Amino acid sequence: MTFPWTLERYIFREMGKTFLLTVVALTAVLGLGGGVLNMIKLGEATPGQLLRLMGLVVPIAVALTLPIAALFSAAATYGRLSADNEFVACRSSGINMHTLFLPTVVLSVVSSVVTFGLINFVIPGMVRNLNEFIGADIGTMIERRLNRPRGITLGGRFRIYADETLVDAADPNRITLHHVAFVEVQDGVWVRFGTAQTVHLNFDRQESSVRVSGSLTGLSYYDRKLGQFVELSEEVIPTNELPTLVPQKIKFLNLRELFHHWSAPSAWREVRQELDRLRMSVGRRVVYDALWEDWLDGRELTIADEMIRYRVRSRLGARIPREGGIELTNVSIEEHRRGQSRSYTAERANLEIARSNTMEECRLEIELYDARVIDGDRVFSRVKDKLTPVALPAELVEQVAGLTPNELMHPGAAEAADDPLVVKRNRVQAVLAGTVREIAATVSERFAFSISVFVLVILGAVLGIVFRGAHVLTAFGISFVPSLLIIITIVMGKQMSQNATTHGLGLLVMWSGIVIVAGLDLWILTRVLRR
Repeated sequence: MTFPWTLERYIFREMGKTFLLTVVALTAVLGLGGGVLNMIKLGEATPGQLLRLMGLVVPIAVALTLPIAALFSAAATYGRLSADNEFVACRSSGINMHTLFLPTVVLSVVSSVVTFGLINFVIPGMVRNLNEFIGADIGTMIERRLNRPRGITLGGRFRIYADETLVDAADPNRITLHHVAFVEVQDGVWVRFGTAQTVHLNFDRQESSVRVSGSLTGLSYYDRKLGQFVELSEEVIPTNELPTLVPQKIKFLNLRELFHHWSAPSAWREVRQELDRLRMSVGRRVVYDALWEDWLDGRELTIADEMIRYRVRSRLGARIPREGGIELTNVSIEEHRRGQSRSYTAERANLEIARSNTMEECRLEIELYDARVIDGDRVFSRVKDKLTPVALPAELVEQVAGLTPNELMHPGAAEAADDPLVVKRNRVQAVLAGTVREIAATVSERFAFSISVFVLVILGAVLGIVFRGAHVLTAFGISFVPSLLIIITIVMGKQMSQNATTHGLGLLVMWSGIVIVAGLDLWILTRVLRR
């Protein structure tokens, strides 16, 4: 029978026109109006870059407008047909009403599939490209960040301010800063602050981040630990990851990456960073324990690297609380460096590992109190003296580097509940569990949002028939109410599912709106339309 196919084709044509016009209008409002850009907070883009970015944000705007346009077009088209009594005529002709919903099913399936592809693959790729696009001009990005009140922060350690930024014409990934002021921070505390003549920065662009290293030259600063001013010709800035314009977040991952991190959450950036911090703490403890055991064996220990060697003797010693460093009393030290010797005696000496980003960069420091220095024929005293730092034993560094995440998380038998390692392990566990919950919530949210497009478009069509929603405002009202219900349940469910105590309940809430709308679809199609 060709008559139903003629009607279905007519309905599909009318829905298609309304659908396309609505998509274009809403996309223009969201995309060209800058709403998407404000949500992503691209505060460091230049006006010229913003114009070029308009084309990049269109997929994001389409993903938001496609479900609304499909729902509105279904409600408006079927509402107008119902207001014109077209369905009464079809029923009088013996046509099955359900066959006339084929265009709606096709449009809802297409909209659902396209939305699924956009939010799971296209948009994550576009967000990743935004960093590469704007980050292409490293010089402009650094200059803008230097103009901020907090300056530019490198690895959470150096906070730098500069009057002038120069980009190497031959290599845009090399930047020189002149007339620099800097602050070095450890555990949120200013430990050094001063000035430098120049800062040289080298940038290495990775897939999703920018890594920076460099050096400061002509330093003049105040060291709060030593309590004195220091002049230094050069200091190296270790490699750090520069915060990206659009921070790497779980919601910006594509579906394949989500499932990958779901199965291996320790590979996620935040978990990896916590594991790296824990590895540093475990490594420091391993070195301290090895040194302590060495000292206990004969009340002396030897500390050496390629450049320098110390032989430390003491009859009394103790572990420094919390950090686990070593404190020795009535100390004598023999120093051998490049064929030259020097000796020290001190009432007290602390052996501690200077903080750094990696175990390879860490150095063991010996700080003397009430020291007496014998250098050849010269003898002089110092209230406090810090000896040249020594690299950590290579075998211990390799041992720590080889520890797996499970081994790092395994607590020692003698660790107390308030031990810093226990606290850090608990934090890693919390971040790990939170990451798994967030990934599960994000995956569920994306599937729920995509499937909701299908049930909402069907509901919009049947409600348009029931309420005879030919008028634009009526069609909008029919579209708005069920959409609001599903959006509220998805947003509320996601927030609940990210909490440990309400994770399961949150997933149920997230899908409850879809179940309600699907049940309403079934009830109207099987009961109401028959009457």
